[in-house]
Amino acid sequence: MTALGKLLVVLNLVIGLGALSWSANLYVHRPSWFNEPPEFVDKGSSPVGFKQLDAEAKSLHKIASVTTEAWGVNLKALEDREKYRADRVAGYAERILWAKKGNPKDLIDKDNPKTGKGFYEPVIEKTTNLHDLTLVAGLPKGAAVLGTDGRPLPGGDGLLDSIAGDTAASLEIQKEILKQEAEFDRLDKLVIETETKLLKMVVIRDSIQNEWLFLTAFEVNASETRDTVFRRERQLRARLKVLGIIDP
Repeated sequence: MTALGKLLVVLNLVIGLGALSWSANLYVHRPSWFNEPPEFVDKGSSPVGFKQLDAEAKSLHKIASVTTEAWGVNLKALEDREKYRADRVAGYAERILWAKKGNPKDLIDKDNPKTGKGFYEPVIEKTTNLHDLTLVAGLPKGAAVLGTDGRPLPGGDGLLDSIAGDTAASLEIQKEILKQEAEFDRLDKLVIETETKLLKMVVIRDSIQNEWLFLTAFEVNASETRDTVFRRERQLRARLKVLGIIDP
């Protein structure tokens, strides 16, 4: 037998004796695991027993049950909130689509499918103090927002189409305005020419009236002068007859 083998045998013997001594000591000095838990425990000591461990296990099991129940309730509440959030996200996405394309279920012009109403007044939920996005027969609870013309506003695309149409109509109106301005200038020149002719006619009329008044006054003066001459002639002849002239 070599020296290494002898060493291993000695070590095995020493370890065996140590294990035997530890086992005997453990059996003699068994822990008080099956004893009743003491009513009072000194500071710094932590006695261990099966009953104490069982009580702790039951307490932990009860805590785990309560925690599991609370976790289930909170999980259900979380799922409900997630569903509520998903519904609101879908509701806002639908409102955004209305703002762009208009609500196809609520048309301004029944014969034009592109005239869906785009904007609605917000309605606040009393419980959550949030915008109420629920629909009634496919329509929101809020009234449609009206434009300056008193009609509901369509979606953004409809507003752009309306702006394009208004721009085209504005250009046509501008052309008509230019045409009417040219006609106005023509009529203004015609009015000025007519007024000039009228003023000339008024001058001619006034001149004729003055001439007529002059001639009328002249005719009256000539008649009176003729009567005066005849009267003076008769007076002169009468005086000449007094003087003895038979046929003056």
